[in-house]
Amino acid sequence: MHDQSVQRQGTARSQRLPRNQQRDRVLRLVGAASGAVDAAELAERMNLHVTTVRFHLDALCEEGAVARTRIKRDGVGRPRTGYVAVRDRLDYRSLAEILAMELGETAAERQERAERAGQRWADRILASDDTGAEGPATPNGSAADAGIDECADRIAGIFARMGFGAELTAATEDGERRRTILLHACPVRDLARAHPEVSCAMHRGLLRGLLNAENAPGGSAELEPFVEPELCIARVIGS
Repeated sequence: MHDQSVQRQGTARSQRLPRNQQRDRVLRLVGAASGAVDAAELAERMNLHVTTVRFHLDALCEEGAVARTRIKRDGVGRPRTGYVAVRDRLDYRSLAEILAMELGETAAERQERAERAGQRWADRILASDDTGAEGPATPNGSAADAGIDECADRIAGIFARMGFGAELTAATEDGERRRTILLHACPVRDLARAHPEVSCAMHRGLLRGLLNAENAPGGSAELEPFVEPELCIARVIGS
């Protein structure tokens, strides 16, 4: 009885918090998570109704503090909607806008320079990234296959933290050493549509820089922008 009373009191306190304090707590919990977290998990931890948590998450997404992504289910079924804190968006947006203005007079010049900038950017991200190169093990796969899987997992995580809504799809069973990453959101979508030779080239350079970094398995990377209005596709291919 005492434990139930304490739990009810904690729930009541959570529900009585002002809306801005609840939202701040949602943001702190999302930021502290090691990966994407869904609304149901947050609601359970906060003793709030899941609808209330989703309301705060939607507001945080509108503010640019949180980005939606996909969480794969262990079994069959559609992926769940997950949320990650966006740490790099403001710096990224400023960088992309400056590049669009300053990279060159022709589209070819801007594309070449933007891709080189993306590769250098990858070096900086990896130098400051403390998550290591750990990723999911590949059952019954070769060491090279596992390396591609781990690298693709890490790349997807980096793109997710930057607000791309990255989803790493399941590995194929056809023996090909390639992984596909669906990018459901672009943090600079309007700029990418106006200047694809800058934004998309920089993303491509970033992707290739992450794949070919020191201790990475190497290989090639492809980026197919705007296959749908809200979807780009990145492919990581083993050498």
